[in-house]
Amino acid sequence: MKRQQGSSLLLVLIVLGVMLAGALAAVRSTDTASQIAGNAAFRSAARQSADVGASAAFAYLTANAAVDTSVPNLYYPIRGTDDAAGLPAIAWGSVAATTVGNNTVQWVVERMCRGALPVTDPQGQCLVDVQTAAGSNKIGADAFSTPANVFYRITIRVRGPKNTESFAQTLVSR
Repeated sequence: MKRQQGSSLLLVLIVLGVMLAGALAAVRSTDTASQIAGNAAFRSAARQSADVGASAAFAYLTANAAVDTSVPNLYYPIRGTDDAAGLPAIAWGSVAATTVGNNTVQWVVERMCRGALPVTDPQGQCLVDVQTAAGSNKIGADAFSTPANVFYRITIRVRGPKNTESFAQTLVSR
């Protein structure tokens, strides 16, 4: 009878340890992939909710006739200050919210003007888009321009599951 050395047992334990480490890595990789897919779904839902907020803000803007009148936490006729991220420095806790799916959507509109109200010189006080109308190509002929379209900045805040928060901004002219 030979004396047993136990080398087979040691080899099996090493192989078992390597397999256990591989299984743990696979489980962790699967968990990470699931979190990435979930975050991508949250981002996509937030983007769609921001589109709904932008549409609501644009509808408000087209219906708003009093462009020089401020509506607190909704419409600002003069552009305010921005924070370090380039967002309006406002108290978002006071802004009205709507629910879109699992997300809470808030929005504000700012007219891109500076100075005192009422705005008497839109081309001088505001960010505008002036387009030249088609006319004569003859040298020295009068060039006609259309009325200036003033730009408005819509900022949308979307809060979703797991305390996610995203912002979107768009410029529209009117």
